[in-house]
Amino acid sequence: MQFDLKEYRSALGSFATGVTVVTAIDADGNGHGLTVNSFTSVSLDPPLVLWCLGNRSDSYDLFSKADAYGINILGAGQTDFAMRFAGKGDQRLDITEFETLETGSPVLSQAIATFDCVVIDRVKAGDHLILIGQTKAYCTSPDGAMTYFRGTFGATDALSRT
Repeated sequence: MQFDLKEYRSALGSFATGVTVVTAIDADGNGHGLTVNSFTSVSLDPPLVLWCLGNRSDSYDLFSKADAYGINILGAGQTDFAMRFAGKGDQRLDITEFETLETGSPVLSQAIATFDCVVIDRVKAGDHLILIGQTKAYCTSPDGAMTYFRGTFGATDALSRT
């Protein structure tokens, strides 16, 4: 079998994911964002999460060296926000778009869930850097989530718990 990277990437897109914007503060105190769908929970005790940063990302220097970051799960209808931080170039946050919790990292006010994390490990793997963080604070809302499946944004309905 010929291993075709384009087809392989397409096959990976068959796994539906949520959409997050990872946020961090630069040396000048400016908040920056990066759209990421490679986010997952690692452990409940201690509370660990991870995300993967591409080695060719314009934001690699900032995020690979950050001691803390925010994970912000986007809600349904926030496609413009996801696209804003998915591209190249300036991905700074306006001061009105975020707040801070325990670590001082920016977290997005309009996200349906946020996780304020300190970096506890960095692991190089292939063409990515895996950043493992310990959650120090979090917030959540009952709204529906944005999804990403086969290159298309979608949404879940807000689920009620009974």
